[in-house]
Amino acid sequence: MKSIKLFFAIAIFGFTFTACQPEDEVRTTVVDFENVTLNSDSIWNGSDSTGQFISGNAAFQNNYNADWAYWSGFACSSKTDTLTAGYGNQYSAAAGTGAMDSKQFALAYDSASVLIPKAFNYYSIKSLYITNSTYAYLGMKTGDYGIGGIGKKFSAGDWFKVIIKGYKENVQTGSIDVYLADFRDSKSMILKNWQKVDVSALGQVDLVTFTFDSSDKSGGWLNTPAYTCIDNIEFTQTISTK
Repeated sequence: MKSIKLFFAIAIFGFTFTACQPEDEVRTTVVDFENVTLNSDSIWNGSDSTGQFISGNAAFQNNYNADWAYWSGFACSSKTDTLTAGYGNQYSAAAGTGAMDSKQFALAYDSASVLIPKAFNYYSIKSLYITNSTYAYLGMKTGDYGIGGIGKKFSAGDWFKVIIKGYKENVQTGSIDVYLADFRDSKSMILKNWQKVDVSALGQVDLVTFTFDSSDKSGGWLNTPAYTCIDNIEFTQTISTK
């Protein structure tokens, strides 16, 4: 009888001890670009030669050539012009605002990378909001790409997409295609509003890249302007409390 009582006493103590152990904490971070210093209707495109800007837990990489006033990678913008076609309006979002009517957003152009440094533990990317730039949207919709533009008005069979890839310690964790325009299989979609995209399949990452592809090419090069607007990137991070 004493042995049975001792068994139950040990079992109850073990359950109580386990139940009192703190659980791991999951923290959520949303990168919304509102901390980047911009005036209204203005941009940061790397002309200060810093090579990146920081928002939240992420560093958005930029390449700027002062000789040509040319940039690639990421820019940050508060531009709202939804009506002007062409390259001169490359920094505006087709939606006219940032996601959820915010003031600022990021632009990915050509080939763009985000670095997510490890702090305590790796971050997992969960979702982001995405839409077309006004430049790409009006070009695909009307065929007006401005002076020197060579893209076409989209019609049956055409498509334009951004390819989002995750990496952790130089190993690819996954790849997701997001269509910014899709005229395949009787569809006629050109994304204008902000769309929330689930990218949780990429998992834990320390690098996320954005590249582009389109059905409209010449000699293997895209005729469609390789831009997309991005906002409200959601990350989670598990912090051990043990």
